[in-house]
Amino acid sequence: MTVQQPGIRLLLLGPLEAWDEERRIHLGGTLNERVLAVLLLEQGRVVSVSQLVQAAWAYEPPATASHQIRKAVGELRRRIPNGGALIATEPSGYRILLDEGQLDLALFAAHEDHARRSLATGDRAETARQLEAALALWRGPAMPDSGSATIDAACALLEERRLSALESLADLRLSTGEAAGLIGELRHAIAAHPYRESLRHRLLLALYQAGRQAEAINEYANTRTFLAEELGIDPSPELSALYQAILRNSPELSVVSKPAQPAGVPSGPAAPAQGIERPCPFPYVPDDFTGRTAEIDRLVQAATRTADRSPRIAVIDGMAGSGKTALAVHVVHLLAERFPDGLMYLDLKGYCRDEEEVGLSSGLEILLRSLGLPEAEIPEDMRGRLTLWRARTSALKLLVLFDHVGDPDLVHRLLPPSQDSFVLVTNRSQLMDLDGAESISLGPLSEAESTRLLSSSIGCSRAEAEPEATAELAGLCGYLPLALRIAGARIRKREHWTIRYFVDRLRNADNVLDELRIGSRSVAASLATSYEALPPRIRGHFQLLSLRPASDFDVESASTLLGIGPATAERTLEYLVDMHLLQQKGLGRYGFHPLVQAFGRSLPDDPLGRRPTNGSPVTLTRITIRPAS
Repeated sequence: MTVQQPGIRLLLLGPLEAWDEERRIHLGGTLNERVLAVLLLEQGRVVSVSQLVQAAWAYEPPATASHQIRKAVGELRRRIPNGGALIATEPSGYRILLDEGQLDLALFAAHEDHARRSLATGDRAETARQLEAALALWRGPAMPDSGSATIDAACALLEERRLSALESLADLRLSTGEAAGLIGELRHAIAAHPYRESLRHRLLLALYQAGRQAEAINEYANTRTFLAEELGIDPSPELSALYQAILRNSPELSVVSKPAQPAGVPSGPAAPAQGIERPCPFPYVPDDFTGRTAEIDRLVQAATRTADRSPRIAVIDGMAGSGKTALAVHVVHLLAERFPDGLMYLDLKGYCRDEEEVGLSSGLEILLRSLGLPEAEIPEDMRGRLTLWRARTSALKLLVLFDHVGDPDLVHRLLPPSQDSFVLVTNRSQLMDLDGAESISLGPLSEAESTRLLSSSIGCSRAEAEPEATAELAGLCGYLPLALRIAGARIRKREHWTIRYFVDRLRNADNVLDELRIGSRSVAASLATSYEALPPRIRGHFQLLSLRPASDFDVESASTLLGIGPATAERTLEYLVDMHLLQQKGLGRYGFHPLVQAFGRSLPDDPLGRRPTNGSPVTLTRITIRPAS
């Protein structure tokens, strides 16, 4: 619900300003301005205090940052008439509530949308009027010298939208013979954006259509010299082709010639050239993908629901080996035709023992290369890459998979801004918080699904010959997809092994995990990456808890075993649940997945130097294994 405040106007498209009728409102300093700017950029959506802190200080916020943010919000409420109703407090942060006419950015977006719809119906005159109205709202660069990387990146995206609208209007005016009136405006835009060849393309065409061929030829020569001296590159093939057409007096130029990346849709930059075939970047998923029907339905619904102004997001979490990536890639293939601008994959290596986690700058480079950008066009600095990524994807319909995420903040910053895009995220922790995201936690497969997966992996004839042993093997694997596939692969490679023989090997093994490895694939290695991500003291608690003989336990018994208070014990248990190294069996009761408990027992002596006092460890065969319901 918006607040009816017709006298209040808030302006972002230029220096940040607030007005009450004809009276300018003094906002009270840089921090207040940054807080208000972020709230306005996210108008109608909740902005958390941590997001405001990041926008205000970026790298090293003071210890009192959260307090200062709340103080700034309070001061803004006092300075802006009826500000208490205008800036609403939400459980997770703040939200500003405005009518469309109170914010120039909202008016700009409305004119963009109207222009887009008019263009779709063929009403070129109305399209031009709407674009002119949108551009008239700008008073200069949006929030220049804000001093905030977050705000600067958002302003760069707004500037891209302005230039896109300007280029769209130029195309319309060129098509109706208004070339002469465009030349001055295009020169002014080029002075501010000298490297934007799409503007230079339109200037050359305007000069030629205005009967100034010699000036158009001279303009191209100046452009070529400028690019060679500044960047060491030649003009683009599209600009060179236009130059050659001008030299030939090509009759096609007397009507209209559009650059390679037209701004026909004023909402953002054009999509990449169609018809470019790129190899599929996604990991291999076997054809016998099994189960997860309910989860697939939820993900498809999340991808097809109507979004507001941000991309649709779904987060898949689960313990190591539960098949998060396989599910995500399976869904990507199901949805591929719905996202014509591209499918993108980025492995962030958040739980990789042998490789360093991908950082923001290198992740942006990979994504920009996936868009088809050559190395020479990718900025060296991180801020430039982030701005370019958001600008290039603001109008695209993409499906992006961020795999093996370790740092949730990285995903926040890499999200494409388009509401037509869909982002899938895989993560081992339930701690990831992405506003509005569909969240799916993967548990073990059901017994029937596990048996089908084993049958597919081993071979239907062998599995059907030993149905009881196959079902028993599924249980010993904890109904975990990775363990099931490794077990199936080991049996398949040994034609003289029976399934019962392998079941007996598992039952008689000192450590069942020693049998659940093949080549570089190992259940133990996969679990180790989750364990190593724990803080040292939590590792010790995990090891001690795994040595308990009971299949489940409560907070009180954990508190006694770990030698910590009940409240601290409960926080420790809940943290391990969030990290998918412990399961919640009921209210106040916890237990281990059998393979996780086997892993904990296989570790060296715990770093806390204690052993349980209520009995010695027992073998895995005494643990009851229950399939998913």
